[in-house]
Amino acid sequence: MAALKGSDNWVWKYVVKLNNGVQCKIDNCDKIYKIDKTKNRVIIMIKGHLYHQHGKYDEEDQLKWENDNDLIWRYFNKVGLYKEKCKFCHDLLSVSYTPLLRVHLRQYHRQKIKADVRKEIADKSLTQYFEIHEEKFSGRCKRCNVEKDIFYGADDLIHHTCFKKNQSLRSRQESDDNDMNRMTQQPIADENTNSSSHNDNLNRQALGNPEAQQR
Repeated sequence: MAALKGSDNWVWKYVVKLNNGVQCKIDNCDKIYKIDKTKNRVIIMIKGHLYHQHGKYDEEDQLKWENDNDLIWRYFNKVGLYKEKCKFCHDLLSVSYTPLLRVHLRQYHRQKIKADVRKEIADKSLTQYFEIHEEKFSGRCKRCNVEKDIFYGADDLIHHTCFKKNQSLRSRQESDDNDMNRMTQQPIADENTNSSSHNDNLNRQALGNPEAQQR
């Protein structure tokens, strides 16, 4: 069995290696986890067991957990280290392995997520710049042909380089249009102001000149 590396070394203080897995050795717990091809998943499950059953954890893992900004967390609440609560069904999951959280969403909440993503795309007018494939949960850039996953929201589309450039050009064009409108309106305002000022001067001259009044 491959040894744990880096920050995972702390786990070895509380488990013993077997031929095909590990066994918890705290207080004769004897909980066994088999390590297969999805080793990362099993290691996180072991960490979850050590934390929730025995209160053992690593501070570095806790910081990573608290600061993880993966898009998947828009659908889950972090209720404790190695534990999450689904915002749709309110189930408590002691998974903390992102691929399994994705499986949960795709299996049980696919239609709700699709509706949320569809609304987000409409609000941002993203269909102007991307071909949206709802069944595949993807969006393809009409300019550079890059395809983005949109299952967890349209963030990747919004932050895509081509979209940001288009938005920048659009904002610049709107600014230029506003400047042009102000320039075309200014002469009219000036002409009205000059005409009014000229009439006021004539009125003052007539009132101040008796001869002009007698005439």
